[in-house]
Amino acid sequence: MPWRADVSTSTETTRTFETYDATLAKVEFLTPRVKSFRFQLPEGKMINFRAGQFVQMFIPTPDKIRRTSYSVASPPFDKDYVDLCVTLVRDGVSSNYLHAMKEGDKLKMMGPLGKFTHPETLPRDTVFIATGSGIAPFRSMIHELLFQTTQKNLYLIFGNRYEHDIIYRAEWERLTASHGNFKRLFTLSQADSNWHGTRGYVQDAVVPFIQEPSSKDFYICGLVRMIDGVVEKLLSLGVPKEQIHYERYD
Repeated sequence: MPWRADVSTSTETTRTFETYDATLAKVEFLTPRVKSFRFQLPEGKMINFRAGQFVQMFIPTPDKIRRTSYSVASPPFDKDYVDLCVTLVRDGVSSNYLHAMKEGDKLKMMGPLGKFTHPETLPRDTVFIATGSGIAPFRSMIHELLFQTTQKNLYLIFGNRYEHDIIYRAEWERLTASHGNFKRLFTLSQADSNWHGTRGYVQDAVVPFIQEPSSKDFYICGLVRMIDGVVEKLLSLGVPKEQIHYERYD
């Protein structure tokens, strides 16, 4: 799903970014509507990006080349490929094109771009809040921070409609078991009777899950409506606006 950042990228529009003839090396279903795409760079090429940045994929259409942005879901210590997490949208030109690709197909890619990143050293405990494929940049960030053995506590609040929509679920559960400073919460807005976890929207999960929210940084990624609701909730809890960072998805 394409994103729209809340920060200006006007300075980036005047810069020249490297393009790559990437090869789809691996594709797999993450959920019934979401696929993971691993695009391998040409031999000898590397992409130096920061966790949270994105790439643009050059999607061919009958009348033009469509440039669509996707957050990188893989951590930045893997530099010879990028993982993308793409939800299939019924009338989405780019998502339908990607979902129809086969391993071995090639596609031009440009990047990295974007400023939705965390500091090199976290100043305080950090909470990541996402819905749907908005989880992509946080997969990159969380894997990087745990690899760096950060001493800060990391929290993930991940909202979806149904249990089968939880992207990277097994990964989050493994990280919870192997890292004492990583805690995750799944919350479902339309769960069936078999779900025994948290129910409701992500903004409603903040207070029960996070102690002293005003002392933490918050990173939010997802649809505009969700972000607005979370930001409103955080401000009402006394979280300084300087500690709230977000990226909007269209």
